Amino acid sequence: MIDHHESVSPSPAPPPAVRFSVRAAIWFAGVILPVIAVAALLIGVFWAQMIHLLTLSAHLFLIASVPLANAQLMIALKSGQPALSRPLALLHGFAIGISAFFTLLFLPVTLGGVAMIIYFGIGLLLLAPLLSLVATLAARRLLGRRLLQTGGAPLPSAWPGALLALAIVGAMELPTAVTRLGMRMATDEAHATSANGIRLLRYLGNEDIMLRLCYGDGNVGLDLISSMLMKGPGTSAEDARAVYYRLTGTPFSDVANLHLASSRIDGTLDARAALGSLEWTMVFRKEKYYWKEARAQVTLPAGAVVTRVTLRDDSGEHEATVSGGAQARAEQEKTASSKRPPILVTTAGKDRIMLELRPDHKGSELTLRIAMTAPLVLNEARLGYLQLPAFSERNFGIPPALRHAVSVESASALQGAPGMREETGATLPFAVRGDIAEPVPGVGAAIISALRAPADTQAWSPDPTVQNGAIVQTISQKAARIPRRVALVIDGSMALAAQREQLARAATSFPGNVELGVIVAGNEAPQVFLHHYSDSLASVRHLQDIAYEGGHDNSAALLMAWEWAAASSDGAVVWIHGPQPIMPRSANALLQHYRQRPDQVRMFALEAVTGPNVLWERMEGIAALSRVPRIGSLHDDLVRLLSGWKPGAQQIVAERRRRTERQPAQEQTSPHLTHLWADERAALLRAKNALATPQEEEQLRGLEQLPLEKTDTPAPGAQPQAVTGQKAAQAAGMGIVPEPETVLITVVALAVLGWRMRFHLRTPYPASPE
Repeated sequence: MIDHHESVSPSPAPPPAVRFSVRAAIWFAGVILPVIAVAALLIGVFWAQMIHLLTLSAHLFLIASVPLANAQLMIALKSGQPALSRPLALLHGFAIGISAFFTLLFLPVTLGGVAMIIYFGIGLLLLAPLLSLVATLAARRLLGRRLLQTGGAPLPSAWPGALLALAIVGAMELPTAVTRLGMRMATDEAHATSANGIRLLRYLGNEDIMLRLCYGDGNVGLDLISSMLMKGPGTSAEDARAVYYRLTGTPFSDVANLHLASSRIDGTLDARAALGSLEWTMVFRKEKYYWKEARAQVTLPAGAVVTRVTLRDDSGEHEATVSGGAQARAEQEKTASSKRPPILVTTAGKDRIMLELRPDHKGSELTLRIAMTAPLVLNEARLGYLQLPAFSERNFGIPPALRHAVSVESASALQGAPGMREETGATLPFAVRGDIAEPVPGVGAAIISALRAPADTQAWSPDPTVQNGAIVQTISQKAARIPRRVALVIDGSMALAAQREQLARAATSFPGNVELGVIVAGNEAPQVFLHHYSDSLASVRHLQDIAYEGGHDNSAALLMAWEWAAASSDGAVVWIHGPQPIMPRSANALLQHYRQRPDQVRMFALEAVTGPNVLWERMEGIAALSRVPRIGSLHDDLVRLLSGWKPGAQQIVAERRRRTERQPAQEQTSPHLTHLWADERAALLRAKNALATPQEEEQLRGLEQLPLEKTDTPAPGAQPQAVTGQKAAQAAGMGIVPEPETVLITVVALAVLGWRMRFHLRTPYPASPE
């Protein structure tokens, strides 16, 4: 009998074990070191508080996928079944893509990391991306070799996960990086580079990011590509605004997700003391789920003093005081968004303030109140005028149907603007009330006039800084200071085209006792056209022939006007202008002239069309500058100004001085008179700069601490919060502002990975046969 035996194939020999040193190196470089890097990054963020936490959390989520994938891979390598499921294979490919991206990003500092290992031992953190990439590839190679030795299926491709990682990182990083690069190119001094930057922004730039840069670099989320590869300071908010204007033709401040829901102006006029007090209450509502910042530039009545500004949102009531102008805003723009106060109020040139509102984003409504004191404009002894405040620049909408409700009372008869009615006041005998529309460009804000007795020449109010002291105001007529030479500078921008005939008609009223030259700020180099009193028609024709087009920087024309007017012993510049939203090129030279010879040439600014005015703001603090109140048409206001320089012209002057003697009780007026005097005195002391004595500096600090009249009552439960200067940043808290793009990208990434893991959870690749 023949025995038949089945041949049994010998079982494959077990694959050799991975050496301990190799496994330890992979665990350290691929798992432990990335975890340490993530922990160090988190500690640095919480310590420095410099980066948007939510934006960084997306990067931390991506980085965390590297140690997680490597740990899973090493566990599979150690187990007896080294085959990878599809979700784990996708995660591992994802980790390879993330490691490769950060390796390339940190490549410029890799050599520095090697040097820091030798001297400091902390360079491993800089080498973490490179070492983790090497560990990830090494672990994948070991696992692939193990599968081949055991006869299993080959490892699934890593490309799908790697491409997914690069796509997510690109969606997070590229919009901001490309926009920052385009902004930097657009601000380059080389014309070709600047043009290429504008072209890049036009096709690939992100408008939302550009707008955020216009409000300061701290408003833009974390961007690793720009921070690692673009050296030097970023694009300033000022440059970003100029680029946005060049790119879109629209000032950045015209774009917002906010609208004015209601507006009301209440106040009283004291005709005898020639002053008035107003409170402007505005209610804003947001149009979308998120607003960045509400900005508005307000033109105040001539000589006005802001006494109180409050903002009420869902977190309570916040109070602010007016601080320094562009410099204060520049300091705030360097501060992270989470540290900025809810409201910032700064000066923006004579008789202008800038409001920047950063309210609680959870709420849908906020209330702003501005209290102010203003002197009446006295063109004649029997009548005083007060021009209501108005917006000169804003980034929120005003519905066409909205009307500003106005109610002003007085002890003397009042006359309101068209559309306002005269009534009996609730607390005073006379009142004017009505609803007025938002002023259109080229038309001044509404005017309220008050009748007064010419014999009322004195008024006083207590001086809280001196015991038994008083601030006494005396109104008198004096001979006008008539300049010898007047330069009339006319803005040749398109905004003034509608004012052509009014300007030409005013030439027939130019005074003949002064030398007058007309300078047009346009495309051509500025030249002086001399006006001859005997041939006013030539001046009329010259003004009619002005080619109003585009937008022009007026600083070069003003510089030439100053130099021409300064050739006489007493010169004056009358500047008729529209918006000036771009940084003027000749502003520094013009400022130098005014600082070296402050009394040589006076400047009178007559705003024909309202709008942003960077040049006027740059010239803040120059005592020789005055803003001409807009009482009537442009023709009437210009003629009224020039008529005040005719031979024998008189002007009404209100002088305020500090007194210690007893004053008549019947002449006492409100504390608003003290506010006007304090503002005048503080302006004089600031104009001296370093020339002020220690006593004057102490006096200035006392003036700035004068008690202000509170004109409204906080809502029950509201907690007023003073927000000024350096204290404002501390009072703002540490609220985190979510970045919508980052949230969306993170949610999409989690959803894709979750779907893939759930879909393939029960369908792993086949294990190697036993």
